[in-house]
Amino acid sequence: MMQKCIVWLAALLLLAGCSKDGDTIYLPDPNEEAASTAPLVTVIYDANALGDHSYNDLIYEGVERVALELGLRTMQQSPRTYEEGLQYLELMFRQMESAKDSLRRLFIVTSPGYDEFIRKNNQRLEANPNADLLYLETRTPLEGKGSTLFLTYYGAMYEGGRIEAATERTNALLIGANRQTPAITEAMQGYRDGFEAGLQLLTAEQASKNHLSTTYLDETGSGGFSVADTTALRLLRQWRNQDVTTLVPVCGGASNTFSRMVNSTLESVLMVGIDIYNDNFFSPYSIVKHIDRAVANSIRQWVNDGAMPKQQSLGLAEGFTEVILNPNRDIYIWTPPGYEGGTVPTLTPEMKQEMHEEAVRRERQ
Repeated sequence: MMQKCIVWLAALLLLAGCSKDGDTIYLPDPNEEAASTAPLVTVIYDANALGDHSYNDLIYEGVERVALELGLRTMQQSPRTYEEGLQYLELMFRQMESAKDSLRRLFIVTSPGYDEFIRKNNQRLEANPNADLLYLETRTPLEGKGSTLFLTYYGAMYEGGRIEAATERTNALLIGANRQTPAITEAMQGYRDGFEAGLQLLTAEQASKNHLSTTYLDETGSGGFSVADTTALRLLRQWRNQDVTTLVPVCGGASNTFSRMVNSTLESVLMVGIDIYNDNFFSPYSIVKHIDRAVANSIRQWVNDGAMPKQQSLGLAEGFTEVILNPNRDIYIWTPPGYEGGTVPTLTPEMKQEMHEEAVRRERQ
């Protein structure tokens, strides 16, 4: 019995460990929770991006949902400034390239605002086989380690433009954040192309009564993704005085501000929902980008398949963008050729499906 006690005591001392001065330096606590080894997903946003009730908030929600589904840990960073965002990026790259453990880490950058830094530094991750990078909203693959994901908005915006062109007596205003962001300019081009294609199906008299114009919130820079309430209200009144009937805001969080101001002030203008579905009475339809589903799908690929495709481009055909009609509001359109009714019909599901198929074909060209 004494021999067993001596062996047990020796084992305990070995586990505890002592310094040369005889102080205990480690004694494991059997009740202490072990450090988690669950994969870690870290997301870096543009400055002040979260809280836009649009694209960035969708990413946040998509990441948290899939993390709950797969048992992942998450860390989501919304810097206050661009410079602070660069500091976050440098810190993450430094930690991931120097990590010596076997913990799997995925680093997601949500927009091309940090493009130069990402492309100069992504190869640093090659030193860590357990680290990976997902870079959103770019068509250009990364050289070296990392995957890219682009949701093309062209087809969905084309379909929205086709619907608007068919609408009886519309004076639509397409509002872009800026001219510098490729995703913005491509989306706006899709809407214009759809509108022009729709006009060609109208009679000359009908087409003369439908108009589409364009403006930018930031004419020279790369901003325009947020707007103050007072500025939004001033612009709404200015556009109403110009007889604008429909606003199509392709400008991130500013879209939500315009929508909220239209709703709260009862401004007599319709508002196309952008990025997310808007069932507001003033929104006849929404052009939705399911970035939450796309990011969640990429994370599942990373967890379940061990890797993500080098480059993915998803859009209308794949169901990651779509146009959703507001069931609470009819869209009245010009009488189609061959229609024998005595009144102007509303846009039917069959008409909408034809426009959808046309938009899918155009996006694939």
